[in-house]
Amino acid sequence: MKIIRVKIQNFRSIRSIDIECSSKLNAFIGENSVGKSNIFDAINWLLGPVYPSFNSTLPQDHYLGSIDNKISITLYFDDGNYLQLAEIWYDFRQNEKSGLNLSGNYITDIDRQRYCSAYLGVDRAIVDYLPSNRWSLLGRILLEINSLFKNEEVLDETTGEIISKPDLFKKEIETIRDTILFTVKNREGTEVMKLFIETLQRESAKQLNRAESDFSVDLNLYDPWNFYRTLQLIVTEPEINLSFQASSLGMGIQASISIAVLKAYSQIKLNNSTPLFIDEPELYLHPQAQRCFYKVLHELAESGTQIFFTTHSPDFLNVGRFNEIFLVRKSSTEGTYVRFAKAIDFIEDLHVRLNITTNEDDLMLHYKNAYEETGDTQKANEAFFAKKIILVEGQSESLCLPYFFELLGFDYIAEGVTIVRCGDKNDIDRFYRLYSEFGIPCYVIFDGDKNHFGTKHQTDTVKKNKAILKCLGIDADFPDGVIHDNFLGFKNSLNEEIGFSSSNKGLSLYKQLKSTITSREQIPDWVPQLIEKIKNMSEIASSVLLKAH
Repeated sequence: MKIIRVKIQNFRSIRSIDIECSSKLNAFIGENSVGKSNIFDAINWLLGPVYPSFNSTLPQDHYLGSIDNKISITLYFDDGNYLQLAEIWYDFRQNEKSGLNLSGNYITDIDRQRYCSAYLGVDRAIVDYLPSNRWSLLGRILLEINSLFKNEEVLDETTGEIISKPDLFKKEIETIRDTILFTVKNREGTEVMKLFIETLQRESAKQLNRAESDFSVDLNLYDPWNFYRTLQLIVTEPEINLSFQASSLGMGIQASISIAVLKAYSQIKLNNSTPLFIDEPELYLHPQAQRCFYKVLHELAESGTQIFFTTHSPDFLNVGRFNEIFLVRKSSTEGTYVRFAKAIDFIEDLHVRLNITTNEDDLMLHYKNAYEETGDTQKANEAFFAKKIILVEGQSESLCLPYFFELLGFDYIAEGVTIVRCGDKNDIDRFYRLYSEFGIPCYVIFDGDKNHFGTKHQTDTVKKNKAILKCLGIDADFPDGVIHDNFLGFKNSLNEEIGFSSSNKGLSLYKQLKSTITSREQIPDWVPQLIEKIKNMSEIASSVLLKAH
């Protein structure tokens, strides 16, 4: 069961959001206090262990703290149904109702459990995820194993009959009970369990005014779930030859075990494919372990399990999978809202702009290739967390610009600016369209290469220039070398604009720059102008994708 759409109204900081979900990974990112947790809390309200109601809601649970703003949370599933918790909803007779409903009809908690999910919160304490909690991930795994167990049959070696595993289990447990558990004796040699049961049976019958033969006592050991739910995770420390319950160990170890449980969930491929929700999967993990965890989540999603998670780590994002990213923001007028990018919109833009017909798989493959060729995929992912982005061609700009900024006292990192090198001028407009779709303002810096005019490179250079300039609202073959509000296109190249002549590139140019320009007075005039343009950029970018009329 997968969620295809989430619609939330008037819940805490959320006035209204309407999200189309990915069937695989759904990464929710954004600054602290923008409302990511409110989105997850709303969903968990419907899908969590407690049957949802409005009995304990407070004014602050409503948007702007006003109870007149009626809460409505609706989850649309791929089976055609929707699960809704609303203070006001209408049944098929148009009678006004309140509370939980399934596609406009009342729903029992048993039916609701078909849609319920497992939730991994910021506290990775193993005690919260043990099998005794059937709502935990481990509990859900063992519940399904228990269900499989009940439907299996085996050969009874004693009788030669085919019997169900539960019947064989009962028979073997009764043998263990009667020959081991119930044979314990006290000092006088009395079998105390036998005495206990006889007394309990006799006295209970007497209290109920029934004949003793009409009343029996059986201490039930026959439900295999009673055994599954008591499983404990034990970690052995070989150095000291001691074993410990996992719940008593450090949070780093407990977090790693949580990942192992997820890995096991993906490996055994059980039928229970309801969504998983994870808060900040990067917690308590070093960078390599974070990347490993993201790989586990990716494998789990590819095997059929839908996953929602919040994160502050670029290791859990991928530009080549931008349709799985949801950027959460908050404003005084809109409250919490979400910006996300739909592949279909990029497909339509390509058709309108270049008359190119493609499909989602091909489109995402092009973004995957561009992402892998940026030269710095970490920065490309980090840009989703940035307030503003500077898009450049390659290593020369990504090394030289920070040095100029440092000499001028512009702390671009503190300003929330990320510099992304796109790997090639041909991909700059692709990244510009993508980040703009998420509402992140981009400043573009590129070489105009006008010196290619009249050479064999002219056609290709003009094509690349026009692609960038049209994206920025300019129709020209070459940039004019002037600093604009959202771009700077050098007439030829950066090398001619750094204050001295050089044919070096990348690291060699950077080393030469550091030894040649050592004071702010030597910095080219365009750099402080660039800084002012970046500072004055709008906080929110508009989409630049073209739509068919």
